[in-house]
Formats: sequence, structure tokens, C-alpha cells
Amino acid sequence: MAEKINGFINIDKALEITSNDVIFRLKRLLFPIFGKVKIGHTGTLDPMASGVLPVAIGEATKTVQFQMENKKVYEFNIKFGEERSTDDIEGEVIKKSDKIPTTEEIEAVIPSFLGKIEQVPPIYSAIKINGVRAYKLAREGKEVNIKPRENFVYELKIIERVSKDEVKFRVCANKGFYVRAIARDIARRLNSAGFVSYLRRIANGPFSEANAITLDKLEKILQNPSQSLDVRKFDSDILLPVSFGLNDILALDMNDGQNQKLRNGQWIKPDGFDLKSGALYQVISNTKLSAIVKFENGLLKTVRVFNL
Repeated sequence: MAEKINGFINIDKALEITSNDVIFRLKRLLFPIFGKVKIGHTGTLDPMASGVLPVAIGEATKTVQFQMENKKVYEFNIKFGEERSTDDIEGEVIKKSDKIPTTEEIEAVIPSFLGKIEQVPPIYSAIKINGVRAYKLAREGKEVNIKPRENFVYELKIIERVSKDEVKFRVCANKGFYVRAIARDIARRLNSAGFVSYLRRIANGPFSEANAITLDKLEKILQNPSQSLDVRKFDSDILLPVSFGLNDILALDMNDGQNQKLRNGQWIKPDGFDLKSGALYQVISNTKLSAIVKFENGLLKTVRVFNL
């Protein structure tokens, strides 16, 4: 089997483990087979959240910076009647309410949470305040003042009424969006109290449940000699290509001469291409991703080079 691998493994993260736990376990699984290689995830999931956690391996780690704007899709439940310190099931109850909104009342306020909105992130979050994580200050009982942040919600809808006091939603939003904050704010808008009792990320850009694999299933595959010795099967069934997360970046086919100049750091004039100033492009040479470049001042400038 090849010593190195390059691409993405889209992990379906289980509950009660951290994103860093996933990376640690992957290293333990992959290094003995493929050798040491860079590994990193493209977006943290809290331990109480499950779902899509794309993990970049090898050359794919170079693309993470270009995927930070991916839209995220979550399914989550709001349990009405209580507000909690962490805005999720793990926190202490800090407020109670007898008001349990009807489905019609919830649907009436949903439009106000669509488009550009302002959110105050939960005090138990990783945001830094004067260099200290907010959750650390909160755990120490110190006052936490977090300024509102602008986010964008593309879709928000009710999926089902789980029970009298619990409702399931789906939301699609930009990076930096806090599901716990919108759950808290929806409940408050309805003169109630609420927290996230269930949270699952079902998509991160092109990475979805359909192309995800659990750590347990991956471990079984890698420990099965008939499959672990077949790199082609691993590549086609599990390992997504380095370019998988770059769907929003247009590709340019370059000849060997143009490609080599770009790889050497030279700026070139892209004759025959109609390009947008300031835009990023993939450079494809001999069917392989070679570089990511930026078009400015009439020239293509190399931003990242790949060795595939």
C-alpha cells in the first residue's frame, strides 16, 4: 500500500467525543498503514453534537483555508420550558417557563431569523475575550460579555413536533453560526425558555451524510486484510479527492509550460481565458490538481501548490 495518502475522509462523528479525539484515533488507525502524514479537521463539532466532520489528510490540508466559507446544515431540537447556562443539554437550568409555544407561533417568528441576523454567542463558547476563552471565564464564575456577531441564515424550518415541549428544526447557515444561540433566541422571542437537546450536522459544503463514514466502520475496514491491502478500494470507497471541497472554485486546464511557470512562482498572463479579477481558480494539469491561483492585475498568481 502507498506510504502516503492525500484527500478527505468525511467522518460521521459520534456523540460524546471531541473533534480532536477523532484526529487522534485517525492517526492511530492510518499511520501504521500509510505512514505519518498531516491530518486536520475543517470545522469543530462539540462533543454533544454528532455528524459530518470532514478530515483533511496530506495535501488536502492545504485546501482547508479555501473551504472556510462552506455553508453548514444542521438538524437540532429545541426543548422548551427551560433555559440552560450552556444553551444545550449539558448546562445547568438557569430559567424556567410555563409557556410552551405552539407550532403556529414558532412558524410565525421563523422569518425574523432568516437572512442577515445578529447573534450573541453562548458564554460557553471558544470565543476569546481579552485573550481568554469565554467558556473558561464562565466556568470560573466570571462575568462574560460577548458582543453580537453578524451571521447569515439561508434556511430555517420545522421538521417535526417531537413532543409537546420539543420541536425539531433544520437550519442552513454560514460559518461562525451558533445553533445554541438561535435556539435560545427563538425561545426568548416567544416569551418562553429553551435549549438545544439534540444537534447533528448533516452537511458541510459538499460533505454530507451520504459520503460520511463512522470511525467504527473505518476501523473494521482497515483491520480487514483483504480490504486494507487494496489501496484502490480505499481510495474509491472512503478517501475523497483533494479537490472535493473546492467545488466553488472554477478549474482552468493548463499546458505543461504554463503549469510549470505557476509552480515555480512566476506570474503568467492567462491568454484565452475570461477571468474575474480577484477570483481564485484551480489549475488542472494532466487531469490532476496542480495549484490554486488568484487572478489580479491581468495576471495569474500562485497561492498554493499541490504535489499529487
